Amino acid sequence: MKWPGWPSSEAKFVDTPSGILTDSGFWYHTREQLLRNYAGKVLEHEPLNRLLAQSDTWLRSPCSLALWLLPLFLNGLPPVQAAFAMLGIFLLWQVLGPTFVSRSILPLIRTLDAVALQAVWYALMMTLFARSGQYTALAVGLGGFVCLRWGILDYITRPLVKWLWRLLYRMPVADQVLRAFIVRAALRYGITLTDFAGIEHKIIQHVRRK
Repeated sequence: MKWPGWPSSEAKFVDTPSGILTDSGFWYHTREQLLRNYAGKVLEHEPLNRLLAQSDTWLRSPCSLALWLLPLFLNGLPPVQAAFAMLGIFLLWQVLGPTFVSRSILPLIRTLDAVALQAVWYALMMTLFARSGQYTALAVGLGGFVCLRWGILDYITRPLVKWLWRLLYRMPVADQVLRAFIVRAALRYGITLTDFAGIEHKIIQHVRRK
């Protein structure tokens, strides 16, 4: 049973000629059949929609992490410093998060990604700021919540983040994260993946043709 506001463990997706599009709005520059040819034995243990949900959750994690940390920063730092600290964490995890994909901490990431818990957290912390007369912290907290939840901060910082991604990763980041989850699932079930470089090459060629 999926609780309201809780991230799903299985993603809905559409397999198109341009790649896979999930219900979270993430594009993967590969096709379902290509993934089945590459990791069919892995998909027997973990369906593709589950692996896509894991990848989607990880791709949302910079926003989730920043949302939870901002009220803590506001509780211990001046509002402007707290906002910049949140921005620094957001950018740092956007850029480096794909390198540290981990199945072991995914349950924590999924918990942080729960919209219902985020709403309760902000309602509690913003109430405390209001009662203590910290109105600047309250304004920064609410503004940060809106900017993060509505994707405004992601939109503003995306040109810089994409430039850094191109320096660090050969493949598009969504494909980088999905591949990492497939590889880690293969290790868990003792499956050997073949043609590792081949699928990477096909994805890169697909992106270049677009």
